[in-house]
Amino acid sequence: MRRINSIVRVVWVVWLGAYVSAQAQIDVRTLPAHPRLLANAARFAELKTQNDTVSQRLKIYIQHEAERLLTAPEIVYPTTGFKFSQMRTVQGRIITLAMNYRLTGDKRYLNRARQELVQLAALPDWAPNHFLDVGEGALAAGIGLDWLYDDLTPDERNQLTQAIVKNALLPSLNVAEGNGSWVDGDFNWTQVCHGGLTVGALAIAEREPELATKIINRAIKNVPHAGAVYAPDGAYPEGPSYWSYGTTFHVLLIEALRSALGKSFGLEQFPGFLKTADYNLQMVGPSGLDVNYSDYHLETQNEPIMLWFARETQRPDLAGQELADVNTLYRAAVSNTKSSVTANRHTPLELLWWKPELAGQSTITRPRHWTSQGVLSMAVMRSAWQDPAATFVAIKGGTPNHSHAHMDVGSFVLEADGVRWAIDLGTESYDRMRAAKLDLWNYSQNSTRWTTFRVGPEGHNILRFDQQPQQVDGNAGISVLPGTDGSLGNRIDLTSLYRHQVASVTRSIRLLPDRSVRLDDVWTTADRSVTASWQWLTRASVSKTPRGLLLRQDNQSLELLLSASEPYTVVIDDVSQPRNRQDSANPGVSRIVVQLQTPAQTTTTLQVRMIPGRATVGQK
Repeated sequence: MRRINSIVRVVWVVWLGAYVSAQAQIDVRTLPAHPRLLANAARFAELKTQNDTVSQRLKIYIQHEAERLLTAPEIVYPTTGFKFSQMRTVQGRIITLAMNYRLTGDKRYLNRARQELVQLAALPDWAPNHFLDVGEGALAAGIGLDWLYDDLTPDERNQLTQAIVKNALLPSLNVAEGNGSWVDGDFNWTQVCHGGLTVGALAIAEREPELATKIINRAIKNVPHAGAVYAPDGAYPEGPSYWSYGTTFHVLLIEALRSALGKSFGLEQFPGFLKTADYNLQMVGPSGLDVNYSDYHLETQNEPIMLWFARETQRPDLAGQELADVNTLYRAAVSNTKSSVTANRHTPLELLWWKPELAGQSTITRPRHWTSQGVLSMAVMRSAWQDPAATFVAIKGGTPNHSHAHMDVGSFVLEADGVRWAIDLGTESYDRMRAAKLDLWNYSQNSTRWTTFRVGPEGHNILRFDQQPQQVDGNAGISVLPGTDGSLGNRIDLTSLYRHQVASVTRSIRLLPDRSVRLDDVWTTADRSVTASWQWLTRASVSKTPRGLLLRQDNQSLELLLSASEPYTVVIDDVSQPRNRQDSANPGVSRIVVQLQTPAQTTTTLQVRMIPGRATVGQK
């Protein structure tokens, strides 16, 4: 169901062989004393005197949040169904309260953290029917037990140990390998579940050495499946939202192993993994909006692991945006106002990962043209960094047949003059899709998943032929075009996505020196004629012109110049209203559709030139 391409599979096999031999050497009986997860007592003592500006602001923020949590209402855990939200909430509370107690020694924070831990331990289960909840709960309980070990009573330690064993470690062994589960998957669950379980196992390893060893060894053996998807350039197939989730737990797993066992077993050395922070930065357009492909959830959270990547690679440039977000959180804390940045529950961990020597300006210049290969092929081009009016275009290859993927191969987003002109709508509500009785996680060709507007072919900036869907077993690679005229460009071979509809399809996109963008689609029909449809979703107002189309939004304009080898018609659809039970409204969204009749055994070209320009003030 979730496939790794052949090159990445070879890489994975090589790495896996090394891991299998390395993992058998673990001996949890030689573990250091508590605290031993992510930091030891000496490191916590060092943090108290770490007083550079960033560290001071993080401490003030942590203190502010810990104080707020002292009067936070008790978490109400559901008795049935998911506990996902509550597990993340308690995890954030425990990390913040326990960190602030280690920094200040103030027992008010210890006592509230103890209250949260006792309530968590008393739950009859941690929702093993949705194992992400278990991974989150195991991380919360493991860090709380480890960091507060000396201040908990023997009975409290026993309660937490028993809860980790009963509600996390033992249930995890009931999940089989080799059948598409999280145990050996190539998606974010693999990182989250193994990361959380390993933290829990390391926290209680001296009490349950055999069980802990089994859990830890299984993680080291199987996390390579998820780590392989980063090769070779760091792109993440599940999109920026799940990049944040999966990669964070991958980092937590690395740090837990390093701190407790003295080595990471190479889990940070996957080809592409240490490049993935660049992917995260490349996914952000000049407007501050992400390239929101796949099941993307709009969030305004800070990203703590960027400080880890900055430290790991000795690159100050990777920390820049995260340090700006920390400053925003700090200013909101000291002024007691609402922050424009939503605080990540792992923000206190930044104090452990921040390296004060990395403060200051970076001399690294990021590329304006970035291309990834591997499981997810994609490309990003921009006319400039640090210019909110820059032209920015990102185009996606890959396959629909991957966790959280959409039928969006060849789709693109475009920004210019601070406006996102070509948009992606991101994810649909999972609850809506479940309520509509869709086979939500089925990526087969005829799955009902694809009937959802935002997920299927209707809701993306792609080509279609006779209104047929893309082939889910297709996979589009991407190549770099020569830039002899000063342009930046890529070509995607889409043939495998449409192989039952036409003989061949390519899409080329170029960012030109004048900040305009040119998109060239070329397809060749087989033994029958087809109706080709070219789609573009936008929130701009759209009007027809003698040369093509004019888009207006936020007092800016974008002209689309159309040229084709066959006659074409242009239709502007209002797609703002839901079409099916599972669909959300898309306020203000239109879809431009260019249609062409293509005879059999004919090569057809469609070129669209996108020219930014100023619109009259007062127009939309």
